[in-house]
Parts: sequence; structure tokens; C-alpha cells
Amino acid sequence: MTSRTLSVRRSLTVPADTPTLRLLNTAARLSDEERALVRRLCVFQEVIAAGEPFTAEGRAVTPRLILSGWACRQRVLADGQRQIFSFLLPGDGVGLSAEPRPLDEAATVALTRVECVDAVMLREILALQDPRHDRLRRALIAARRYEDICLLNHVVRLGRQSAVARLAHLLLELRDRLHRAGLCSHDRMHLPLTQEALADALGLSLVHVSRTLGQMKRNRLIAMQNGWLTLLDESYLRAACDYGGDFPVLH
Repeated sequence: MTSRTLSVRRSLTVPADTPTLRLLNTAARLSDEERALVRRLCVFQEVIAAGEPFTAEGRAVTPRLILSGWACRQRVLADGQRQIFSFLLPGDGVGLSAEPRPLDEAATVALTRVECVDAVMLREILALQDPRHDRLRRALIAARRYEDICLLNHVVRLGRQSAVARLAHLLLELRDRLHRAGLCSHDRMHLPLTQEALADALGLSLVHVSRTLGQMKRNRLIAMQNGWLTLLDESYLRAACDYGGDFPVLH
């Protein structure tokens, strides 16, 4: 046990309905056996404090499923500036691919207190290609494909969109991801991100993010109170940022 990451050295009873299982079920309807496999193999809990790393840059992250809390993948430049590539939300998995992925070697840092479970055994079992676990394996592939889609969208945000469009697109994406995991309503979500984190994700200054949020609130596009965000005019926001939001679904 270290001062950075607290490992609870006991078995954890994973609930029958977790954000991860709800999220995977949107890509493929998992069998009872596959759901039980996730619950049976992901039993060792870890708690990572806000600001602490999952792993250092250049080292493959240990396979985990996030039960609660928010994290991000990032790179910090020599002058201290930070670029956030993606946010990790409850229900997301990291390091589950049998093949090395650059995203799994990016520095991964907890933005809030994160509770997660070890998924090493789950990754090893799925690597055996047992046909009984085919839909679970394919659901994880769909989830990774969606990560790639989000990364491409992020490039477009940074390269071609206005500040309002960047922020609108990111908020819609986060809402959709939380909704698929059963963690928010259609128009209201918990948003535990600081303006600094938003600025580092969107390539904007802190002042620019503050002004843009203020503009969106004055125009009755969003409302924010006590860490909760409400989308007041989703149709306008979607049109303003050319939002698609499609998640890969298996048939």
C-alpha cells in the first residue's frame, strides 16, 4: 500500500448492475454468463486520490474498470502546459486490449477520487477467445472503437471549431457517455470538471473558457449550479457544433 494508491486487499462484491455493464450492454446484449464473468473476475478494489496517476506516461496502464469518479489521459509539456486527450468516466475500462494501444500508454490521472477494480484476469480470460464470451469481447472492441471516434472528434474540435462549438460538442459527448452508463438524465448531468480542466481539454485559456460558459448561460443554452449542468437548448447546441454522437452497436 502506498500513499498514492490505496489497494483494498479484500474481495469486493461487484453489483449486478454497474456502469460498466450498462455501457457494454449498449453495444451488445450480454449473456447472463458474460455479466457474471465481469462480476466474478473484477473483485479487487482500488481507490485513487484526486490528482494522483493511474500510471506514468510511456508505461502501459494496469487493466481496470472504473466504478466511480473521473480521470483523464493527458500530456504535460516542459513549460507546465497540459493537454487533455480524453476523459475517463464511471463505466469506462482502461488497459483491456490484448494488443498495445498508444492511449493505454498515455499518462492517466484521477481528476476526482476514483474507485476502480482490477481487470487483469478479465483481460486474460477474454484473450483466450472462448466463444461463450464472444459478445463481451466484441462489446469491448466497440467501446475501444468509440474511443477512437471520440479522439478524432477531439482533433476536429481543437483544429476547426469555435470556442462555443468546442464546449458544446464536449458537453454533449460527456452527457451521451454518462447517459449510456445510466448515470444522468437526458438533459442534466453531474459535471465535476474545473474550468482549468475544460481549458486544458479544449485548447483554450482559462479566461476564454470562463467567458464562453458565461455567454452560453446568458443565451439560455446551459445552466450550471453546484456541480450540475443542464442542457437547456440541445437542438441549438447540436446544430452549432455539428454533433453526431453515434455509438457503435452490434447487431
